Parts: sequence; C-alpha cells; structure tokens
Amino acid sequence: MIASPIWDVVIVGAGLAGASTAAVLSRKGARVVLIDTREAYPACFKAEKIEPDQAELLRKFGLMEGLLPYASRIHEVVSAQGGQLLRVLRLEQYGIFYQDLVNGVRAQLRSSVTWKLGRVRDVVPGPDVSHVTLMGGETIAARLVVLACGTGSNLHDSLGLRKRMIGRQHSFAIGFNIVPVDDGELFPFQALTYYPDKCSARVGYLTLFPIRNVMRANLFVYRSPGEEWVYRFARDPEAILVQSLPKLVQLTGPFRITSRIEMSPIDLYRVEGHLRPGLALLGDAYQSVCPTTGMGVSKVLTDVDVLCECIPDWLATSGMNVEKITRYYDHPRKVAIDAKAIQRALYTRTLSTDASFRWRIYRRLKYFGIRMYGWADLQARRRFGGK
Repeated sequence: MIASPIWDVVIVGAGLAGASTAAVLSRKGARVVLIDTREAYPACFKAEKIEPDQAELLRKFGLMEGLLPYASRIHEVVSAQGGQLLRVLRLEQYGIFYQDLVNGVRAQLRSSVTWKLGRVRDVVPGPDVSHVTLMGGETIAARLVVLACGTGSNLHDSLGLRKRMIGRQHSFAIGFNIVPVDDGELFPFQALTYYPDKCSARVGYLTLFPIRNVMRANLFVYRSPGEEWVYRFARDPEAILVQSLPKLVQLTGPFRITSRIEMSPIDLYRVEGHLRPGLALLGDAYQSVCPTTGMGVSKVLTDVDVLCECIPDWLATSGMNVEKITRYYDHPRKVAIDAKAIQRALYTRTLSTDASFRWRIYRRLKYFGIRMYGWADLQARRRFGGK
C-alpha cells in the first residue's frame, strides 16, 4: 500500500479567506490542498467594495492587479445627510461583486495548489498530523488544517466549537441596483454615502457606488428579518427607501430600483473553544464582522496576512502544538482588528439608533465636524489649485 502524502496545509473553504491563504502560502513554497464544494464561486450578496487598506493588502499578496478587470475604480465619494453635502472624500476604492472578488483570486492560484472539489465530513486536528475526511471517504493528512468556511456547516459543532453571540440579528444588509428615473441620465456623483436624519429610521447608512455597468446600492439598517418594515421594503422598496430617507432625492433626483432585493441578517459573534493543536480559524469561521463597519474584507485579509506570516515558522520545526497556534490568535495585529471590528459595530449601531439626549447631541456634533472638515478641505484645495 502506498502511504498518503502529508501536506503542509489543508484549507477547508475557498472563499476570499481560503483562496487568498492558498495563494499566499503557495508563493512561500508551502504544499497546500484547497477544498471547496464548487469550482466557481456562485453569486452572493456579501462585501461589494475594496477599501484603500484592503487594496494595499491585496497588492502585498500580489493579487490586486488580477482583480482590476472585475472592478470599477472609485475616485471620489460624496458624504451627505439631510439632503445636504457633508464632504467629498478622494480615495482609492473599488466596486466589485463578491463572487468576482473570490473567483478573481482563485484564477490567480498557482498550479502547485491542489484542488479538491467536495464536502468535508470530518476534521480531526492533532499535534503532529491532522486529518480531513471528505464525504466520499477520501482522507487528507496535513500538518495544519485551516477552517475558512464560515460557521454554516456542521464542522464547528463536530469540533466542539461554540459561538459566543455578541449581537444576535445585530444588523440587516440590503442590496439592489438603482438608476435615475430619466433614462440615459446619470447620478450627479460617482459614489455616495448617505446618513439618516433621525435615529427613529433605524438606518445605519445607504451607500451608492458603481460596479461595472450598474449603480449598486447597499443599505444597512438595524432591523430583524421578521419585522413588518422588512416585508414592506421587499414589496415596495422605492417607497420605503424614500420614507426612511426622505431627503435623499434632493441629491439623487427621482430613482427606480431595477434588480431583485437581496437581504442578509447579520449576527455578531466570536467562536470559543478554538485553541486546538493543528487547527486555525480564518475570517467568519472565527469572528463575524458587521458590514456597517466596512471592515469585513480588512479583517479577512489581516487574518490571512498574519496566519501566512506564522505558518512558515511553524513548518520549520516539528509538531503543530497549541503554543504555535496561539501565536496567530495573540498576534497584535489580529487582536487589534478583531477588537476594532466589534467595537466599531457596537458604536455604529448606537450612533444610528440611540435616542438619548447625549447621543442626539453627539450626532449633531459629529456631522457638524464632518461638514467643517469637508469645508476646510475644499478651501485648501481651492487655495492650492486643486480640483
């Protein structure tokens, strides 16, 4: 009998976290197996922007250039509230559908990455060798197993991993395409971030931005799936959007929604019981991120960056004990971004929904400060000849 090879790393899940990890590790010379149920990632309403810090990490990984054909470059974002301009922010941002982001990363995987199409039945991590068994019975041995498959499968339960819920149904994300009512017209901005007038609307913000040939809208609200507001939005999105953000049309003009409404409730959680020899959790498999923070891709790519810095050192010596794995979870950059993602999610919800006197005053001061920053920036650019 020929013994099965022992790989360096087997990655379960080839979304953004798993595919990026495979790409980076293969370039470092690691022998990687990547497992997923689909050869092409399907359409999925998830992160639809690449922010400046995320573009920087993707460049570090050598992946950004290959994503540009799928992305729409955004040079300028208008921030507004109550029908009035707050500021114009110039930055490097990209609109991109999540499936294009993932498939664009997958397309850049080296031939040295071994693909396995299938569903994982069982994961048995160990201090020296770990094993992953597919539904068909094939078992793959590796020194390290990386879970990058979120928490939607039964693997967390079988491993005894537990979710510590920080905010059940913390927020609700809604996605759709939007156009001006007048055919052939364009919106008077490249991209827009619009904040609500009142906390009673329970809206975080609305963002409009281009992806390829459409103007995409992401609306973040603090609602639960069973609320009447959600049903009403699904039935008559244009009317409910105007009702929730009544002065929006002062900036957009009359509009209509041209695509199906995609909705996604967001739980805020962190996994416990994760410190196991031979096992590391990436992205949503360890901690979720509220999309209102704009940090979802940042956290995933930071996890990838930190883990891929650790793994070559781990592989250089025998064993894959808990002490090694702990270095990943305790890495200062990972600890910082995990904490920041939770703190910002809680802060954004409070900012958007708290009706107390203290937060009403704080909101007024915050948006006044943004407006003054925008005014000062405009004066400076005029003074020094900028546009």
